[in-house]
Amino acid sequence: MKGFKEFWKFWKNDCPPCAKMPQFDPKQNNLKPLAMAESGKRLKVCRVIGGRGVCARLAHMGIYPGVEMELLCGGCDSPCIVKVHNVTISLGRGVSQKIMVEEIGR
Repeated sequence: MKGFKEFWKFWKNDCPPCAKMPQFDPKQNNLKPLAMAESGKRLKVCRVIGGRGVCARLAHMGIYPGVEMELLCGGCDSPCIVKVHNVTISLGRGVSQKIMVEEIGR
């Protein structure tokens, strides 16, 4: 999927893509919650663990599987601050734990 419109069209006509993904083993896939990632890293969103409401709200903010983001501030008990699509967003700790990411570089 290249953009939000394609994602939204897919999501609206089908179940959320995250719900269809097979269960993952964090040790094999190198996935971790956004809340546990290190600051300053480039990350790729692999999965959002949540219901339709959470997935829709995050997708509306531009956070959906396949999108790349930069973690500006995270890994502590404060909200995570990410830069996605050249927009800076602050995410609460609860929501940050529902976003599974993998590191793609600095």
